[in-house]
Amino acid sequence: MSVTSKSPRSPTPQTARRGSTAPPLIGVGSVVAPGPWISVRAPATIANVGPGFDVLGLALHGSMGLGDRVSLRVLPPGWPGPRFSVTVRGDGRRLPREPDLNVASVAAKAVFALAGSDAGFELRLTKGLPLGSGLGSSAASAAAAALAANEALGHPLTLRELIPAGRAGEAIAAGSPHPDNVVPALLGGAQLIVDTDRSHPSRADGSLEIVSLPVPPALRVVVVIPELEVRTSDARQAIPAMIPHADAVFSASRLALLVSAFYDRDLARLRIAVDDRLHEPYRGPLITGYGPARAAALAAGALAVGISGSGPAMFAFVENELVGNLVARAFEAGFKSAGVRARAVVGRIASARRGA
Repeated sequence: MSVTSKSPRSPTPQTARRGSTAPPLIGVGSVVAPGPWISVRAPATIANVGPGFDVLGLALHGSMGLGDRVSLRVLPPGWPGPRFSVTVRGDGRRLPREPDLNVASVAAKAVFALAGSDAGFELRLTKGLPLGSGLGSSAASAAAAALAANEALGHPLTLRELIPAGRAGEAIAAGSPHPDNVVPALLGGAQLIVDTDRSHPSRADGSLEIVSLPVPPALRVVVVIPELEVRTSDARQAIPAMIPHADAVFSASRLALLVSAFYDRDLARLRIAVDDRLHEPYRGPLITGYGPARAAALAAGALAVGISGSGPAMFAFVENELVGNLVARAFEAGFKSAGVRARAVVGRIASARRGA
């Protein structure tokens, strides 16, 4: 995450102390002007990571160039104009501009409500992630907006207190407040997330048990983005309501092995751990070129390969950047053999943020 503040051409506002819900507004004579623009970037994320269906997510490092940016400024109560407004760039006019329907503005509004602020805001969303890519596009928008809103209000909420706001935004796009993208987008790192609210497991404010996993320092990630789109709703409908008991045991054992590999820094163990029978066998056919791309990446030296979220993006774990570059080219060639253009990048998992 990166945060920048742009001061407008007016006197510098007083700095809001931590815990304050008063927005940093600017007094010019008897007129109260908007606060300064706060700009925040949130990263792409990989959800599921093979066997961690709906419970495991990774944030990608900013150097990979994958993420969304939100700029936001606070509008004072009584501002002569809309209380909330949103503009979007980089989406091909596909995302809603209505504040109650846009993922970013819904998340920002939730932060204002949680902070007890009656101010408004002007929000500008710049999409850096393709829609329907499987890299947490909506979660990046929601996380960036929640972080920017909190920064603009003077940090009244902790990072973890922003999670319900991020999930509220995610629910607008996905129909349910899935946490496995938005939690790592907010907290960074590798996050294991379990919803412990059995009575209301899909509520945005449901109780989450979150464990930040240690990331092996040598581990690198390759992400390939084919020029395809898979809607999250279609990918979820592809998964059967019931699965064989043996498949459940298989995936549970692999998830346990994956967590142990991260704690023990055992990259070789990932060859076995990143495997799944809950979702990937059903989602793979939705991705043109999935088979050739997977085979090519493994042949080029990838430790493991999987679908990122609901796809069509895929990821591979590798031991170093040299192998990562070979796997990236192999990924692209695999998709090309199926008639699909693709772009691959190599990087690492982002560090968990302070306060996470």
